[in-house]
Amino acid sequence: MTYPFGYLYPNEFVEPVVWLPTVFAYSLLISGADLLILAMVSYLLGRLKKAIPMLLIAGISFFATVLLGPLADLRNPDRATLMFAHPHLSPTEANPGVSLIALQGAVLWTAAFLLAAVFTLLYFSYPVYKKYLATRNPLYRVLSLGVSSEARYAAVGKALKVLALVTIIPLAFWAVYPATLFVMQTSNFVWNNWTLLPAIYFADVFLTATAIAILLHWAVRWGKPDREVLSPLLSIHGAAAMAVTALLLLQVAIWENKFGGSLFYNSLQPIVQWIYYAVALFLATFVLSAAASRFTPLSLVVPFTGFAGAVVNKWNIIINAQAVSKTGAGLMPVDVGHLLAEIPLMAAIVAFGVFILAVLSMIFPLELRGYE
Repeated sequence: MTYPFGYLYPNEFVEPVVWLPTVFAYSLLISGADLLILAMVSYLLGRLKKAIPMLLIAGISFFATVLLGPLADLRNPDRATLMFAHPHLSPTEANPGVSLIALQGAVLWTAAFLLAAVFTLLYFSYPVYKKYLATRNPLYRVLSLGVSSEARYAAVGKALKVLALVTIIPLAFWAVYPATLFVMQTSNFVWNNWTLLPAIYFADVFLTATAIAILLHWAVRWGKPDREVLSPLLSIHGAAAMAVTALLLLQVAIWENKFGGSLFYNSLQPIVQWIYYAVALFLATFVLSAAASRFTPLSLVVPFTGFAGAVVNKWNIIINAQAVSKTGAGLMPVDVGHLLAEIPLMAAIVAFGVFILAVLSMIFPLELRGYE
């Protein structure tokens, strides 16, 4: 076929949208890793003590469902367990390279989840034992792990600091996992040239995580939020919004410097336009976060502007980026109508995380008094 700039070869066409039902669910559920990171950093620094129980339970709940993604992505579900039994972690003659999904799913997810689960159980051990004394429910005695005194709990605290440092490492890899998958798709012109994508994704997921934490805090407090908890969360949320804004604008500047005036930059214009939409929402989130620190009811609006910015940003990264041809010299229409049929499955994956959160919140106290 003819093309304004010459013949368009078949391999220049944009490929069908790479959109499995789990991709956008990942975008939300990966925030579980950031919630756990935030909880452990808060524990190490002695900050946000009142929010740590809530952050741990929400983080564990969403992070537990993340593995549904790699398993669901496999073409042969009956072979899903092979990711654990025979992970492709080193190059072989038959299979050169390394499977990132196997590395993340079989090794890093397992390590991060088990470490985070042990941290959570130890953190709640004595408070759960106090709950056992009040209810005589044997489940609480088992979950207390034998920590039946404040002296034992103090000793556990020293181990928790070391455990928190170790656990943060695999969790940090998961926080940028989707962005890593995109960057490795070197056949996609936009992803291959989106230099700051991992950093943007990390800050974006942190913003999503704090938005979840703010909404959950409102729910836990039955509409009467604690300013001691809410103010730091709003500050982190606003800082994350500004970080994403700065990184996105810096990426636009990098593209202008690298491709300015060329056909490549013309193809990037729709991506840049959506970046400006996201930036506007993130700036609104920052302003609202600052205002909400003084006018508490406004804090209920803040997470929704943050979510809106995150959705626009992720749609731009995942969908719009695939509208640019492989050569980067043209745009191709992408049919996204079929995505509507996948929404129920995406919602089901997220709903499973919410279900786990509901179950765990009935077992572990989301607020501790006197044992933070």
